[in-house]
Amino acid sequence: MKSKNILIGCLVTVAIGLTSCKKDSENIFNMFTDVSVTYNALSPLSVTDYKLVNDGDMINIDYTITSANEDMYSITFERSVGSSSTQTRTTTAITDEGQRRQISGQFSLKMQRDGKTSFRVYPLNKLGYFMGDGGKTITVEVSPSYIHTVNRRVYFPDTATRVAPSFYSIKRSESFSYSNGQANAADIDFGLYRRMNVNPTTGAITYTYNIYALDANPNPLTVYDVSTWVKRPTKFSAPVTGGTNIYRNTIGSSSIIEEEAKKRTINLTQTTTNFVAGSIVFFLTPEGKYGVLHINSITKDLDGKPYIDISIKTQR
Repeated sequence: MKSKNILIGCLVTVAIGLTSCKKDSENIFNMFTDVSVTYNALSPLSVTDYKLVNDGDMINIDYTITSANEDMYSITFERSVGSSSTQTRTTTAITDEGQRRQISGQFSLKMQRDGKTSFRVYPLNKLGYFMGDGGKTITVEVSPSYIHTVNRRVYFPDTATRVAPSFYSIKRSESFSYSNGQANAADIDFGLYRRMNVNPTTGAITYTYNIYALDANPNPLTVYDVSTWVKRPTKFSAPVTGGTNIYRNTIGSSSIIEEEAKKRTINLTQTTTNFVAGSIVFFLTPEGKYGVLHINSITKDLDGKPYIDISIKTQR
């Protein structure tokens, strides 16, 4: 009998535990039921749930928030890019006493980042605490507007065998050697070259690294005679050191590529100021497309042959 009572007690304990677990796993958004958020379709620019747009398009987020039992003191506008768990928030105080229980407003945005961006609008109370929004999120997706080519190798010239792929075509995302370069010259945007520097005091050897278009005059790498090659007149900016953050985080669409490029002077047929890992170089193709080249690293392969690893973002 005693064993039976113990068994019953254990079963009751397990049942209570399971009930508690179920309660703890309740969606947090369902715990705030006094606030409702409605996204209104007031114009063709309005987004109420999901919308596919093009780079540079304007959108409106027209909202109405109602609180049944508690006064609202501010409105937070939250943005999440892609699958990132990081949000950016802007909070605006409600100064009109007549809008403590219901408020309508609009956020107007120019979309300039490819992919999906999610938005939320919700109120905070007098203490700055979240009051609820029913878990409502709207998503705006920007259609692909640029081409992103990653981790391409361009080798430094091999003046002996001339088989090192030291020329590069941006639109083909392909490198060529001097041996097969002439047949593909119409597509080649730049070649790679380096200069050796010897310290007159210590004898230490260092190198400076640069790129040149085939129409550079004079040719900075005379050992490679390209005088009879077709010339593709791509223009470049001077290298921008420490440009990794701009490349990764700022440049997210075709329109941003152009905005950032136009902040620089793009008129060079060759760079001369040396680039290092993390440098970026803006360019303008003969077709009028802007782009940016990022130097990921300057290193050697397993055979000891030096090359640069690059990534490129180009307008479509």
